[in-house]
Amino acid sequence: MRTLLLAALMTACVPVYSLRPPLEPADIWAPMPYQYVEVDGVRLAYVDTGGEKPVLLLVHGLSSYLSFWEAQVDALSEDYRVIAVDLPGYGASDRPDAPYTPPWFAEVLVGFLDALGVERVHFAGHSMGGQVGLFLALDHPEHLRSLVLVAPAGFERFRSGHARWMKDYWHEKRTLDAREEQVRANFTVLVFNRRSESVERWIEERVRMTHTDPFRGTSLAVSRSIAGMVDHPTVDRLEEVEVPVLIVFGSDDHMIPNPIFTGGRTRSVAKYGAERLPNATLVLIPGAGHGVQHDAPEAFNEAVRSFLAAR
Repeated sequence: MRTLLLAALMTACVPVYSLRPPLEPADIWAPMPYQYVEVDGVRLAYVDTGGEKPVLLLVHGLSSYLSFWEAQVDALSEDYRVIAVDLPGYGASDRPDAPYTPPWFAEVLVGFLDALGVERVHFAGHSMGGQVGLFLALDHPEHLRSLVLVAPAGFERFRSGHARWMKDYWHEKRTLDAREEQVRANFTVLVFNRRSESVERWIEERVRMTHTDPFRGTSLAVSRSIAGMVDHPTVDRLEEVEVPVLIVFGSDDHMIPNPIFTGGRTRSVAKYGAERLPNATLVLIPGAGHGVQHDAPEAFNEAVRSFLAAR
């Protein structure tokens, strides 16, 4: 109710992007020209700063894509070959009929690295991407130098009834059915704590993609991704992760912990995960939200640089 009320108040003097022409996912903005590679018949879009430096792989979260790392791609390329990829189902990548579970995404990324001829990476994953990274660390640690978990999913426990409700609610058309004001509220109330031109662009892109054929595939991917995160928890396997881990949360994250089913404070969830990972460093950035890499890019990038410099 609070979110819908705020959405109504915010839409009085904002652009109505639903009246603008549809935007194909392949035409969304990216910090560098897209490159493409095929993995098991699925074409993946990515950007790559190139060079012979250690590789830093950036993986986005649910309902987002590689440009959500725009404040990191160039900034971190001085010391690293930065590669940001659109997961299948999202951004400019293909939308196959696939499971879209974290273990499946992890296997796709193994194939992606093999296709690029990259053996080991520093991995940074945001939200759902963090849970995918945990499965890489658990099932394919040979590919990781280190793991950066950015406001990661995977640290919370959900009762069976809550898990079932989430899977039923996020049916295959739920994302398609979202109205423009709901999209704006999600971005400006739940995900990001700082307004910017980038946030406004992401809202516009999301709204204008809604009525394209590829976005139907994204709606399916979102539904299955949420079910996959619920069905493949990592919270009871954190002690098995052997690679060094940096955990970065914003202190004012409005999505973790889950405000409906879990409650509590972000700090508590972050500390719970850090205490169970054998080799973890925790950084809480004051005032930042779930999109911490956008809300506080300088503090975030410095935390990543400091952590990776010792690896």
